[in-house]
Amino acid sequence: MNAIAVRLVAIAALVLAIAGGLLYVKTLRAELAEAQGAASTAQALVGQRDATIAQLEQNARDQAAQLAQLETKRRQVAASLSARQTELDTLKRQNEKVRAWADSPLPDDVASMYASPDITGADGYIADMLTGSPVRPASATPAR
Repeated sequence: MNAIAVRLVAIAALVLAIAGGLLYVKTLRAELAEAQGAASTAQALVGQRDATIAQLEQNARDQAAQLAQLETKRRQVAASLSARQTELDTLKRQNEKVRAWADSPLPDDVASMYASPDITGADGYIADMLTGSPVRPASATPAR
C-alpha cells in the first residue's frame, strides 16, 4: 500500500503542478491581453497626437502664406498711397487751382467729423450715446 500511496501522492502532485501551470498560463494570457490593449490604446493616442501636430503644422504654414500675402498687399497699398501723395504734391506745386483747393478750409460738416472723437465699434457708439452726446443734424454747426 505504501507504493500505491506514493503513486497517489505523486499523481496528486502532478495534477496540482499541471493545474498550477494552467492557472499560471491563464494569468499570463490575461496579462498579455491587458498589455496588448494598453499598447493599442497608446498607439491610437500617438496616432491622434501625430494627426493633431500635422494639422497644427499645416495651419501654421497656411497662416504664414496668408501673412506673406497680407504683407505684399500692405506694401502695394503703401506704394500706391506714396505715389498718390507724390502726385498730389506735384499737382499742388504745378497748378494754382489745385493749390487753392488744397489750402481752402474744410466744409463745416467735414470739420465737425474731425472735431468729434473717434467712435470705433459698437462699444464706442454706445458709450458715446450713454454720455448724452447728441447726434448732430447735418445742418448744425460743427462742434468745437
